[in-house]
Amino acid sequence: MIIPLNRVSASAPVPAGEVPAGEVPAGEVPDGGSDGAVLPEAIQLKPVQLEPVQLEPVAPEPVQLELSCRTDADGNQVISVTGELDIATAEQAYAYISEVIDSWPTPVSVDLSGLTFCDASGLGVLAKIARHARQAGRQLKLTSVRPSLLKIMRLTGLDGVFPELRRPVPVYSALAARPARR
Repeated sequence: MIIPLNRVSASAPVPAGEVPAGEVPAGEVPDGGSDGAVLPEAIQLKPVQLEPVQLEPVAPEPVQLELSCRTDADGNQVISVTGELDIATAEQAYAYISEVIDSWPTPVSVDLSGLTFCDASGLGVLAKIARHARQAGRQLKLTSVRPSLLKIMRLTGLDGVFPELRRPVPVYSALAARPARR
C-alpha cells in the first residue's frame, strides 16, 4: 500500500508556530494575488491614483497609388503606375486604366517602373485589365516590370497574358552543331 506524502487532514491541528491556511501572519499583508502569498507590512503596496491621458486619433495612411496618362510620340497612351498596387488600390487602378482603354482607340502601355509593391489583388487587377483590353479590341502591354514582379507573374502564369513578358525561346542552329570536316 502506498501512502501519499504531504497530505494533511482538514481537521488536523496546526503545529505550533505555523499559521492556519487562509489567515495572514501578524505584521504581514496579502499581496493581492490568488496564490495567497504575503508581503511584510513595510513593503505594503498602496493604490496610486492615475490621471487620465488624452489620446489623439491616429490618421490612417493615405492610399499609396498614383496613376497618370500621357500620349507618346506615336499617339499611343502610356499610363504610369507609381506606388502600391494592392487590395486597397486595386479597384482605383482598374477604374482608371479601363477608362483609358475605353476612351482611346490606340494601343495602351502600362509603365510599372514606379510600382513599389504588388499583392495578389494587384495581380488580379492586371489580369482583369488585360481581359478588358482584349474584349475592347485594344492592344495592352506592360513595360518596365521589376524582376520581382516578373518572377511572381511567371510563377502564376500571368506572364502568358502579356506576350512582351514571355522569355525568348533559345534558337539553336543545326549548322553550328555539325562537327567540322577534315
